[in-house]
Amino acid sequence: MSTKVRVTCVSKKESKNWDTTNPIATAIELEVPYDQKSVYWKLSGGTNLTLNTVNKAAADMFVIGGEYDIVVSPAEVEA
Repeated sequence: MSTKVRVTCVSKKESKNWDTTNPIATAIELEVPYDQKSVYWKLSGGTNLTLNTVNKAAADMFVIGGEYDIVVSPAEVEA
């Protein structure tokens, strides 16, 4: 079973990273829209997630104001 959540990128903040291979860290804030018709709003009043990465290519995928789908599902346990 999984759940898909539509989020909006509301901010991107770069900061210095001490690793010389990846000198910039990026914090990407994703917001679950506050649409009162949304089941997520009804259950939580809204939610924000912060994705922290030092991978520039991953950070560049996010654009402020852009919408993204996140799929959440239980992790499979390996034997």
